[in-house]
Amino acid sequence: MAVQNKQPVATEKYREMDKKRWLVRYLVLASIAVILGIKLYLLIYVVDFTVGFYSFLTSFVLFNIFFLSWVKYRDPFIRVKDVLIPEDRKPLVSIIVPVKNEEGNIRNCVQSCLNSSYTNKEVIIVNDGSTDGTTAILDEMRKEVGPGPKLQIIHLSKSVGKKVAIEAGSQIAKGEIYVMMDSDCDLASDAVDNAVKIFYTDRRIGAVTGHARVRGAAKGNTLLKIEDVWFDGQFRMLKGMETSFSSLTCCSGALSIYRREAVHQYIHAWAHDHFLGIENFKFATDRRLTAYVLGAKPEDIWEDRRNNTGEQDSNKNSIGNNNIPILQTGKDDLNAMRSSSDPDQEELKKKDRRKYAWRLVYSPSVRVTAGVPDTLVGLIRQQIRWRKSFIRSLPATGGIYWRRPFYAAFLYYLVLGLKLMRPFIVIKIIVLLLSADIGTVVFYLSGLMYTGMLYGIDSRLRNPGYPYWLYRPLFTFMSTFVFSWLLFYAAITIRKEAWR
Repeated sequence: MAVQNKQPVATEKYREMDKKRWLVRYLVLASIAVILGIKLYLLIYVVDFTVGFYSFLTSFVLFNIFFLSWVKYRDPFIRVKDVLIPEDRKPLVSIIVPVKNEEGNIRNCVQSCLNSSYTNKEVIIVNDGSTDGTTAILDEMRKEVGPGPKLQIIHLSKSVGKKVAIEAGSQIAKGEIYVMMDSDCDLASDAVDNAVKIFYTDRRIGAVTGHARVRGAAKGNTLLKIEDVWFDGQFRMLKGMETSFSSLTCCSGALSIYRREAVHQYIHAWAHDHFLGIENFKFATDRRLTAYVLGAKPEDIWEDRRNNTGEQDSNKNSIGNNNIPILQTGKDDLNAMRSSSDPDQEELKKKDRRKYAWRLVYSPSVRVTAGVPDTLVGLIRQQIRWRKSFIRSLPATGGIYWRRPFYAAFLYYLVLGLKLMRPFIVIKIIVLLLSADIGTVVFYLSGLMYTGMLYGIDSRLRNPGYPYWLYRPLFTFMSTFVFSWLLFYAAITIRKEAWR
């Protein structure tokens, strides 16, 4: 059955915001270009060379982030939003949620999954050996929902960690699409519907990550407001830039949605990851799984499709079925979306010279609200955990990202180098301050303030009336002078499993 459209998708010109706000965007891009020129002059003639060169490179990256995420990126949902998928063609979606000791959040989380407007779904909750009231709440909800496949709960006798818990859920999951989300998050009612449309119209998309905002920021303390504006920019700007190359480096744990074909074969290896002699490395949950999908080669997918031809042909709800019209895709996409049962599969395989198999994209139309630390100690613990994941991702993502589009890889490795340099630049700034080089110190601090304000302005432009955009520079300073040092602590304590 063909997909029905309310109106031709290609005729509608989408604008993220009105012309006045776009004018502000262009002025921001022009200002960054001017700043780049000024920094180049100061680098050569005025400020300390090391600090100046680092600052110039960060502004160069900043310009690319803003230009690509504003000018090149388009929400992949927009071109398919009017697609109507008939009920009998909707693929089964498995929502997998690992949980441990979340008695304050788990009911809302599970209820948000059950309340999803997407109809053909199963919700699988994996209780990772909780010792609080989580187990009782889950059992109570199962009684409320009643028997059947709609809500399935797995109680593990002991805690095995998030990754192994997800593996346990995937072993009973029947869906063609896996929705993975954290247990302190609440799913937007239309998030799954919107994501399925994205998958349904482009078979080369292997993963979609959503847009997360902080739950309760309006009523919370200052730290929650700071984190909310940071989340907004991190997702829309950085993931928007990476999506312009279909090459996300991290599908967020808050909400990421994978095509089963793209991820299922890697879940066991991911769940039992070994690193630096550590068996079942507990960290790097999101980045490491993303790296598996990023690194998949076309020949691996062809072989997997060959092995599963019979199963795919018998499934009338198969995503990417040949009867489905493909919207706004190129010749390469048309070839990639052919069924593995096509008689000319071998010829297509020979012509497929791509270095990677899957496109990974971000959509702000796939939304989730997340619970985040509301104390500085809690935030530092979270940042330590994320930095351990970052260390694990160096050989994982860094070892395969060169296969992605050239400019995406260039920016990735440049940003990687700048992150590793940042703690040493902070040390350099302290030394210059002690040696009375006030000019260079002011130059560097002004750059930090400027960068933070630009991210805040972006949030305000996309969210008219948003009151917390002025908090964004505070996170920039916290990240530079506090969180950057945590990289060393994370490396020293990487064998410790606390705060996982």
